[in-house]
Formats: sequence, C-alpha cells, structure tokens
Amino acid sequence: MNPVPNRDFMEVHPLHQHQPHCKQQCFVFTEIADIELPAEITKFGGGNEKLRCSNGGIPTYNCKKDSCSESSAERPGRSRGRRILVGICLVLVCIAMAGGIPLALQLRSSSLLEARLAFIRRLLTESPLIEGSWKPPSDIKMNSSGLADIRQNHIGAVLWPIAVHCGAQYLDAVQLALEGIDEAKRITAATNSMHIVESADEMEQTHIRGEVAVLMGIGGGHALGTSLAVLRSIYLLGARFVSVTSLECTTPWAAAAIRRRDYLIEENATNSLNEFGKTMLYEMNRLGMLVEISQLSEAAMVIALRTAKAPVLLMNAAPLSLCNNTNVAIIPDHVLSLLPENGGVILLNLERCGDRQISVREAILAINYVRKVAGVDHIGLGGAPKSYALLLAELARDRVWGNAAIKKLVGGNVMRILREIEALKNRLPLYEEWIPNESVESNSYCRYPES
Repeated sequence: MNPVPNRDFMEVHPLHQHQPHCKQQCFVFTEIADIELPAEITKFGGGNEKLRCSNGGIPTYNCKKDSCSESSAERPGRSRGRRILVGICLVLVCIAMAGGIPLALQLRSSSLLEARLAFIRRLLTESPLIEGSWKPPSDIKMNSSGLADIRQNHIGAVLWPIAVHCGAQYLDAVQLALEGIDEAKRITAATNSMHIVESADEMEQTHIRGEVAVLMGIGGGHALGTSLAVLRSIYLLGARFVSVTSLECTTPWAAAAIRRRDYLIEENATNSLNEFGKTMLYEMNRLGMLVEISQLSEAAMVIALRTAKAPVLLMNAAPLSLCNNTNVAIIPDHVLSLLPENGGVILLNLERCGDRQISVREAILAINYVRKVAGVDHIGLGGAPKSYALLLAELARDRVWGNAAIKKLVGGNVMRILREIEALKNRLPLYEEWIPNESVESNSYCRYPES
C-alpha cells in the first residue's frame, strides 16, 4: 500500500475543485447565533466576505467568481481559520459547562419558548392533562356552554371530589353526598364541554371528542356512614374514587391529618387505620375504586400504602420541602419513597402555598424533587403557577423531561393506575362486615338499633 501523505489537506484533482458558481458550506454548533468574529477569521483568501450565522442555522459563505478558483496552496490558511472558529466554539462550551448551566439553556430566546409552547399544546392534544382535586367555580351557571378556565389551561380531564362538611358526620353526611353527586351530574349535563366518565377508556374517548372528562369521587370517608353498603351504592352512582378522610376529619375507622394544636380528639378515636378501615380499602379495591389517602395521618398513610391491593392516589398534595400549609396535603419523604412499591401517584398542587403564589422555578424544583424520591412513574399535576402550558414548556428545557416523561406527568400515570384498579375489579372477595358498635356508640350517631 502506498503511504498517505502527512498533509493538512491533500491535493484535489482540478475536476473536483469548486466551480466559479459554487457556494461553500461551513458547519458550526447550531445553538450559537450571531457571533461577531475577528476580521482574520471572517476573511477568507483576502476577501471581504463575512460568515453569516442565522439563529440556529448553518452559516454560508458566498464565493466570488475568482475566489472559487483558489489554488491548493491557499487552503492550509483557510483550514487554520476554520480550526480557530471551532476552537472558539469549544471554549464557549467549556465556559458554559464550568458555570453549571447547559449551553442550550443560555441561548434560549423568546422564539424558542414559543416553539416549546407549541410542542406542549400539540402533546396535550394527544394525551389528556388530568388535574386532580378540581372544584367548580362558585359562579358556575347550569346552562354554561363551557368552562373557560379549563379550556385556557388545556385541561383534558378533572378529578372532582364531592365535598361534604365534616360537621355532617354522624348526621346527614350520606344524604349530602348523594345530593352532591346529583348536582355534579346536572352541571355536566347542562354543558356541551364536560362529560362524566367511569373508566380510563371513556376518559380517552371523551378527550378525543374534544370534551373534558370528569372522574367523580367522594371527598371524605365520613360521607360513607361507616357502611360498606353505602360505599357500593355510591359506586353504582358513578363515583370512582374515595378520599379516606378529609383534613382533620377523623372517622371511626381512619385517622385524619391534624394540623391544629387545639384540635380535640375523641377518646376512642383511632390514631391510624383500624381493621374495619382495612376492610373499607379492600372493598374499594374489589369495586374498582381509587383509594385517595393524602389527608390521612402519617401512620395511616403508611398502613394504607402497605395494605391496599392496588395503587393509591394522593391529591392536592405537595412535598414537605415545598410547602407546609393547610391548603395542600403535606407528604413527608418517607411516604413518597413508598409509592414505587405500591405503584401509586401523587398529584402535586403547585399553584399556591397558603396565600403565597408559587413561582415556576419553585414548581419545577418540586417536580424534580418528587421525581428523585418517588420516580417519574409516580407524579401527576393538581395545580400550576400561571398556566400548565408555561410550566411544562419551562420543564421541557431539561432534557430528562422528554416526550414520554411529560406524557406520564400530565396524565399517563393516572391513566395507568385507573387501568390497574379496573383490572382488579371483582377479583377480590365480597366484604360484608359491619363496624363494631364500640367504635360508634359514644358518638351522637343517628342509627336505628339492630334487631
């Protein structure tokens, strides 16, 4: 074999040289825009032509007629200029990496933000954004043609817990729950943009039609009247999840989270989840209902995570590191770390912490923190600063949040646990137990004595 000459550039046959009408193309890093280069770099072969770089584009060098016929002896000088240019680019990359900020993030512009927003909007047409713990506006009209805030926020589905005041426990809580279900059905029936669904498939089909899917549930176990029969009846009416307790509303079978120091606890109240409470969870699993545990006490949350036969849900929640206020459920790290074992999902409320508005930066830090502790398969959204689209567009700047990861965050994880609980339906034994009398006899419980 003939040895290859050790030269910077090899001689090129005249037939393969650039013709006078050609344009040379030089390539640099595409993220660098409008760089002013020294004259000795931008002049090629003694000409006055300059290297022009459009934003993210490929620089072009327009040759004059005589400059395209340069001799091969001049090419080493041109190669030196190119190498200097590449060296400058590498120095910029090193400086950016030394500062701990990716070069791509330094060079973001408003046009790129618009591109990311367009990407997020397109993604949300493919996968429904599921918002947890939605409440209808107080001024909602029964004949409304749609809810503007839902549309503007690109929400594809909502989880609507029917709220019943804790003071109604042992009184008319069950009746109030039934009336709340009836009201929810009338509100959605009066609009042409919302539809109550009872399964993951129905939710997907509703989103494809351009409507907002509503998954209805009960916002507190006290509305069940400590009765498995009431639980089964509410399921038949369309409820698909139950919050085991609401805030500071302990039931005879499950302990709620208590934030106030002056809160009076009943003498025989449970401090966790008792045996009848576990039976309630088993029956919810058998029916195909999601178990929502965000307002349980820490001890009860741990037991529920380890007792439930299907993934659980935590709505309107936030990690303790982000917020410690009563407007959201505070979830400690050791509970978050149990989610992968159970398969459950936490829906983060990233809108407010008390009266303080959470910034987009704080929201992204919280999302990434929960992802680090629990994993990307266990996060969802229940509120966002400003708008979901802006939050997701800013989140998409980080390369770990690709297409698949964002789809899991906006609703894919909730769809997964819905399908898992539906697959478990009717595979567990039917439970017919009654709560022990000693658990309720000391309360002003309105109940006809059993024969």
